Amino acid sequence: MSEEAERLKAEIEATRAELAETADALAAKLDVKAQAGQKVHAVGEKVGDRYASLRDAAPEPVQKAIGKAEQAAQPVVAKAAEDKRRTLLVVAGSVVIVLVIRRFRRK
Repeated sequence: MSEEAERLKAEIEATRAELAETADALAAKLDVKAQAGQKVHAVGEKVGDRYASLRDAAPEPVQKAIGKAEQAAQPVVAKAAEDKRRTLLVVAGSVVIVLVIRRFRRK
């Protein structure tokens, strides 16, 4: 290839990369669900950090009471996480069943 063709090819590749980057940035701005998830995660971390600092700064009797409350809450938290997994599995299984039924109906 000529030098001019190589230069044009490199310029095209650079333009493609810039366009892909711009498209990704626009898609990220339009993805409200992802932005909300990121915001929820950031707020959750901030609240967790604040809780930890307040707990550590509390007097010893309060820290003991908090520790007991946290221990009492552990089974509830574990159950909630387990229920979330079960719900996800049920939904995923339902989607698979619907897709299989639709596929067989088309044949």
